[in-house]
Amino acid sequence: MRHAVFVFCVDHERDPVAGHVLDALKTECTLVRTGLELDGHSVLAVTGLHDARISIVLTNEVVSNDYSRYAPILNERFGDANVVGIVNWHEGANAPNAIFSVQTTGDLATGTFSAVDPRITRGLLLAIEAERVTSGLDDYRTYLEATHWSGVKAGDAGTRLADLRPSAIDIEIGSSPADWTNSLAARVLARGLLRTFDRMDESVNSVLCIGGVHFEPSFTSAILQSRDEPPIAASHVLPNHWLVSGGYDQESRVVDLRACVRSIVGGIQGIVYHDKLKAPFKGVARLLAEELGVPMLSHKKLRAALSKDIE
Repeated sequence: MRHAVFVFCVDHERDPVAGHVLDALKTECTLVRTGLELDGHSVLAVTGLHDARISIVLTNEVVSNDYSRYAPILNERFGDANVVGIVNWHEGANAPNAIFSVQTTGDLATGTFSAVDPRITRGLLLAIEAERVTSGLDDYRTYLEATHWSGVKAGDAGTRLADLRPSAIDIEIGSSPADWTNSLAARVLARGLLRTFDRMDESVNSVLCIGGVHFEPSFTSAILQSRDEPPIAASHVLPNHWLVSGGYDQESRVVDLRACVRSIVGGIQGIVYHDKLKAPFKGVARLLAEELGVPMLSHKKLRAALSKDIE
């Protein structure tokens, strides 16, 4: 049976979003206590599900800020889970406001990537987007955010993210205090979480996205507007700024791109690169594509195909 674990830091001083989403979730479904505890809080389970399990874990600290403590506990109790979703907030100096983001976990500097099922990232994106539209939250946007791991900011080495066995995905509301406390946004995210597995039985074309900006709209559109059969699903997104800082224009980095692909459940059927990606980075990505026997497609060609389908 499919199993999703969603983690909420309930300290509002440490996480300004998770508590609001948890409150919204309590109004959307029935939660019952299990026999497990963490940080003095009962682990909760969503009732009424027929073909899946959803566990709700409450913590006193944001998980990525203390992986050394939380990863072994989560492995012991939820090591068989399909995904551990860490519900939290997004912020940044140049970050867009009024957003929902789904972000896979990885550290390009060390070439370490969390396992990820592209059907889950796609399912979350589509579910959140559907709930956003239904709720009339027209000023918000839903994004697939670039792959990274905030544990590095907490002082951990990027390789530590591999301590957690299940797939780790951040699910966020950003990027201003007004966005973090928006009750309708919290409800949208809560409803989206409950629909995580709605599209798991659909076949997909899994792609690795390379280049572009941190919130690359063309990569998100490729999922939300896909008219392909099977539809496009993306998981890890390797943005230009971290490709540059990580030296991914060197052939020696092919081994790390290979590790990235190995972390994607079911592998990939193609590589989508941003058209502004410089030739040396594109060349290294092409080496991987040739090795795997998959096509490379520019985001402009993908966007043109989407526009043609929409017309």
